[in-house]
Amino acid sequence: MRIPVNARRLNYHLTTTVITLGGEAGTIGWVDLWSGIQLYDLLHDHQDNSRPTIRHMPVPVPLPMHAITCNRGAGAKLGCPRAHRGITVATNKTGKTFLKFADLQTIGGRLPYNDIETQLPAFEVDDWIVTTWSNMEMAGLFEDWHQEFTVRGSEIKISDAMRAELLSSGLLHRKPTRDDGEEPATVELALQNLAVSEPTPRQNGDEDVLYLMARTMLFLPKAWALSIDMRNSTLLGVAEFGTESGRDVCVTYRPSTISKYMKSVSAPGN
Repeated sequence: MRIPVNARRLNYHLTTTVITLGGEAGTIGWVDLWSGIQLYDLLHDHQDNSRPTIRHMPVPVPLPMHAITCNRGAGAKLGCPRAHRGITVATNKTGKTFLKFADLQTIGGRLPYNDIETQLPAFEVDDWIVTTWSNMEMAGLFEDWHQEFTVRGSEIKISDAMRAELLSSGLLHRKPTRDDGEEPATVELALQNLAVSEPTPRQNGDEDVLYLMARTMLFLPKAWALSIDMRNSTLLGVAEFGTESGRDVCVTYRPSTISKYMKSVSAPGN
């Protein structure tokens, strides 16, 4: 099979993130969110002079063939997968470690002009869909992945209090994308019209919560973090996550559990 020029990235394993599975073998994994995970037992006993062994674990979502084969076979550049996929090592109450995986699909398309603020291609979003999987066995088989929840942006339940918070945050209003007078001074958006990215499952294995970065328009530096209850398809919270690092889809942040190892210290005199 001839691989399109733009899809040559599929010939390589490019690490998106590194995860720690732990256990007696001290297993770590180099994750390529497009193609899979390379697992290595860091504490493996090599006294028998055997070579270190790397095992492959697939990710649950097939490669986006529509992107690979589009443009009359020329394909499309896959780009960084962090905007579309996320993975987390979670731990439940019993201490069991397992994997959570999320995949984000956006329904929409490019508009026939550039955005007047960013001078980059403008896109419209009609809806978005996010799906989560879990892997308790981690034995390297597709069958180990179990699909859990699928949520559409247009179907997410929003309480009155949360809706008021959304409106006051400014997330549901954006500036016009063109200067021809066709758009009003402020364009009102629904939750499903936001440009969302970076799906990140919560590291608490007992909670089915997913985080997303949201923007009023793709490539804008300013972003908000959304918290979604996947089990009940409910918006839990919104918080401004401003960044001036650049007009990139991926915001620089990483989930961490370091806070649970920190102790609060009172100031002197308190």
